[in-house]
Amino acid sequence: ISASTPGLSLPTNTALTPYTKTRKNDTASTGKSLLSKSEHLLHTSSHAKIDYTAREEEGGVAGGLLQHYLGVYDPQSGQLQLVRARKLVLRGSVRPVPSAPGEVVNQSNGLSARNALGLTFGTKKSQRAIDSITKNAISPAKQRSAPGHLDPIASAVVSSMAAPAPTRDELQAAVDESKPRPKSNPDAETPADVYPTEQLVGGPAILAQMTIKGWQDAIDADEEILTKSRFVSHRVQGIVQGGDVRRLKCLRYLLLLLEWYSALQSTHKGSSRRVPPSEKLQQALAGWSSFLIDSVSQRFAEGGGGGNTVSRWHLDLLITHICALAVTVDDHFTTNVHDLGRDLKLEVKDTKKYFREIGCSVGPPTEAEMKRRRWTKKDVVARLRLPLCFPKMRVPVGGRGR
Repeated sequence: ISASTPGLSLPTNTALTPYTKTRKNDTASTGKSLLSKSEHLLHTSSHAKIDYTAREEEGGVAGGLLQHYLGVYDPQSGQLQLVRARKLVLRGSVRPVPSAPGEVVNQSNGLSARNALGLTFGTKKSQRAIDSITKNAISPAKQRSAPGHLDPIASAVVSSMAAPAPTRDELQAAVDESKPRPKSNPDAETPADVYPTEQLVGGPAILAQMTIKGWQDAIDADEEILTKSRFVSHRVQGIVQGGDVRRLKCLRYLLLLLEWYSALQSTHKGSSRRVPPSEKLQQALAGWSSFLIDSVSQRFAEGGGGGNTVSRWHLDLLITHICALAVTVDDHFTTNVHDLGRDLKLEVKDTKKYFREIGCSVGPPTEAEMKRRRWTKKDVVARLRLPLCFPKMRVPVGGRGR
């Protein structure tokens, strides 16, 4: 017998027990030698943790068809005789550790071996399947863990499930925070404090750029002021004669927003709009400085003015700012929605919806308002009053039992 130990360092004093059995594929023909009819195996369990087994290599492995010979020298006769020898390869395997009483025995050794072979020699499809099974497998250590003990991922999932559900008020606050409308002042004591003027126009620097001397000189000269906005044209004279410079500048900024809104171009996406190229936008907004035009684009176009698209969300943000400015500059924080609806090319129901989004109550005018402002019962009036009345989140109602 000739045995090799590839990758192993076997102690020289290791005793191996021989075993012999008849080969399964033996046809018992008379011409065959004893080597081809029988199979030898060497085995030992003397090591504390490793079992050593020596087997003959089959023809399907590298070097399996080679024949090995040993030279036997007889010192008395001086002759050397060559004898065919069995070639055995010694390999070691770690002995399984016996399970403790009551411990779950791991029966996946065979499956792990098949998976290893599949990952090494299998197709890409089988490798992906084995990889998916391995990632989603439940570790036996987790199955044997103490009751109530969870890993960090499971603990996070359970904690999120055990967390109290948000209340309706918390959900309503989250919805209100994400809506496209100007930020209101929750501590406001008067309607004038709800939407601060500088916040609506984008800061004191923008308010300072609003030139109103041309309007003031025209009113002093009894000249009629005509603008591209029906809302602005109907109110500019009264505000100039009232002497409120801050309201007049807000009205001027409102006119800028309305003209910028009218200059937007439709897109194939439906509800979104597109900002025209700079030259065309400057022509549409003749009389306004580039600084003011760019400031509006930065506030209400996607990408802070870097893009030329005005999404539905940004468009709603623009319209709610226009509504907030309109109800702020009008007398007694009350305005007729028809003039602004014509400027925005919106139906009455849509205009009413935008005024409700900023907290206004919408309804018919009172008798005093009809006398003072010459409104009719067909007019629709938006009023900014405290406390504000924002649209509430809709809660689905369960169907009746059948």
